[in-house]
Amino acid sequence: MDLAQGVRKGLVSRREALALLGAMAAARSAGAADEAIMQPVSLDHVNIRVSSVAKTAEFYIGLFDTPVLRNAALRAQPTSPPSEGFFLKFGDGYLAISQAFPPERPDLDHYSLGIRDYEKAKLTAKLQDNGIAVPPRSSTDVWISDLDGALMQLRPPGGWARQTAAPYQVPARTGPALSPLSMSRIGIHCADLAHAGDFYRRLFGTEIASAASSRSRAFGVGDSVLELISTPANSGPAAGRGLDHIRIAVKDFTVENATRVLRERGIKIDDRAASGSLRITDPDGIPIELAAT
Repeated sequence: MDLAQGVRKGLVSRREALALLGAMAAARSAGAADEAIMQPVSLDHVNIRVSSVAKTAEFYIGLFDTPVLRNAALRAQPTSPPSEGFFLKFGDGYLAISQAFPPERPDLDHYSLGIRDYEKAKLTAKLQDNGIAVPPRSSTDVWISDLDGALMQLRPPGGWARQTAAPYQVPARTGPALSPLSMSRIGIHCADLAHAGDFYRRLFGTEIASAASSRSRAFGVGDSVLELISTPANSGPAAGRGLDHIRIAVKDFTVENATRVLRERGIKIDDRAASGSLRITDPDGIPIELAAT
């Protein structure tokens, strides 16, 4: 006898049925997490590469009231050339800004996840056993690519606490700034949503409901969300790759107050933002969403 029959016959109350269903869902979720290759507990940082580090850093520093670090010789990846780089603290994670070197274009350089019970050797072996290539790197972190070439840096949680860059003296601001709470969501383009989603499901386990399920799939990474977004078939040569947007949760956010801050800075607001949020672009056209969560 199933639960529906039990409710109809009065043998199981509706409350008991809901409790049982909740327990079953939790068990399925726990099972999926146990079967996952790894368990991300945080979006440690997002590194964007830009055409002008100084110009882009000025844009973000002027807009957000948050601690800033600077590295005069940042290597975004272990094999990258050194360049000036900035780090802006968003909650427990941070946004990293580094230089794009030809033939790279401004876009996502990589994103980093804090992994529960991180051990490089064990994680490397588990990834390789599941057919995922792990290029040899000299760093203590693991670097892998997804099916569309988006690069992931895997490491222990708490990356900001390990930063060795120097504190940066923020220039005096004119007018109010926004107080960031977190990078609550990162959206990444993919060419084949079904295959990309299945790849991430193998990595992370449980998938979460997406607000646009027909064109996106979403996965929890601690308190943040990683969303895969299907690239339209008529997109340009970079289709299937790159950053769709970064969502930044803002303290005491309202559309009215945030709009006022943006207009005071002459920042154009994209009218295609979802209800209850605002969307803007940085100097290289990278979309940024502002919202309460």
